[in-house]
Amino acid sequence: MRCELCGEEIRGKAYLGVVDRAELILCEKCVKRASKVYGPLGAKKPASQAITQSRRATRVEGGRREIVEEVVEDFAERIREARERAGFTKDTLAALLGTKVSVIRRLEEGSLKPTLEMARKLEKILKVQLIEDVSERGLEGGGIEAWEQTLGDVAEFKG
Repeated sequence: MRCELCGEEIRGKAYLGVVDRAELILCEKCVKRASKVYGPLGAKKPASQAITQSRRATRVEGGRREIVEEVVEDFAERIREARERAGFTKDTLAALLGTKVSVIRRLEEGSLKPTLEMARKLEKILKVQLIEDVSERGLEGGGIEAWEQTLGDVAEFKG
């Protein structure tokens, strides 16, 4: 796991903290910059991450390859068309999915992007493809994670 502020590999405890109104996973070094700290993270993911996850990276073959799954860009149109083709109302689809009608409405408007879990449920119910493998690339260096830009790369700290 990497610190979302400085980008360093977290060795030891990871913390969920608020930096400039953004919830971030922080290392012990960066946690002092947080205005609010929710404590060290355990084995569970924070609820805020689980809810907004619409992209997943998976390592295969001992960390040599990375496959990234993501919800398709035109998910709203696909969901609406598949619902109408199946003959479901928004109420019926909401009941089958175990959610509110407002969630279905927001999905079809495109104002709410489904999580991977929700997209998989919708795929089964509506028989439509909503998840795609975005990229598949080999990692160099025997499984070292690919570099991603963090808040620490673009923010300037007053010292």
